[in-house]
Amino acid sequence: MKKLLILPLLAAAATIGSVASQALVAKADNGGPNSVVGAWQVDAIGAPYVPHLFTYNADGTMNTTNPTNVQESASRPHGGTNDSLGMGPWEPVNGQPNTFIGTFYELNANADDHTPTDTLSVTYKIVVDGDHFTGNALAKQGSFSGPATLNGTRLTIDQSALPGL
Repeated sequence: MKKLLILPLLAAAATIGSVASQALVAKADNGGPNSVVGAWQVDAIGAPYVPHLFTYNADGTMNTTNPTNVQESASRPHGGTNDSLGMGPWEPVNGQPNTFIGTFYELNANADDHTPTDTLSVTYKIVVDGDHFTGNALAKQGSFSGPATLNGTRLTIDQSALPGL
């Protein structure tokens, strides 16, 4: 008898979990032409290295990257730092169409001995207009805090390469 009661409860829990998951995705992605979901080339004006790649996922998470070792420098203490892939959450701003906020984090290590240094966090607010976005960001790492401007262009499939495939 207990087994008969457990099966409907498990089915109900799975259904509720699926509906809740879909509601989170729907909250994160407006799905229109000004959706942030996708891959972007982003110029981070004011950052030590300007070009980045951002990927926004429909579940409210994002990833960012720039080339490995671009922050290393022989003239800096410990040869500078190297950073990891950046990851973090994002969400739409209620009452502000096409506007999104988020924070991503990158782990850092000293370039010469690989000991951990302060984690970088970058909090931003962007406005998407079709295949472009712009906005402001604030980077924090240890006692450092500095502004940046983000200018993004959506990446697309290279249609000119397709006929040769």
